[in-house]
Amino acid sequence: MTRLLTFRFLIFFQRAATILIIAAVASARPSDEWEPEGHSHTEHTKPYHVTVVKKIGVPIPHPVAVSVPQYVKIPIPQPYPVHVTVEQPIHVPVYKVVPQVVEKPVPYTVEKPVPYEVEKPYPVEVEKKVEVPIPKPYPVHVPVYKHIYHHKGGKH
Repeated sequence: MTRLLTFRFLIFFQRAATILIIAAVASARPSDEWEPEGHSHTEHTKPYHVTVVKKIGVPIPHPVAVSVPQYVKIPIPQPYPVHVTVEQPIHVPVYKVVPQVVEKPVPYTVEKPVPYEVEKPYPVEVEKKVEVPIPKPYPVHVPVYKHIYHHKGGKH
């Protein structure tokens, strides 16, 4: 409901703003017949000579860029003399990974007799009445001062 009211308010606001802008533009532009008092406006036109220069001659051909394929030279490694003797050809070991099938044993259950003790019932005595010692209260001396007035709340 609130969104609907907000939307309607926005439409109303836009329409009101449009009407105000149109009214302002219409009032700002005077009509053609209106002239201020004591003033008259006249327009004067004066021809102005502009010199036009035409270039007459043979058109000069300008060079046009033509795409030429650029070849990129990749250097090929060549043997060169070194101070260390190197065997020719160089033996490089090649290792190949050969997958081997590993047989995994399948688990199975094994039933073995395991000796264990069987608890036999034995008599248990349960005491239902257990005496818990409760400390008895004893008198405590509380001093009472006669010169101090004991009162609740209020002003001093």
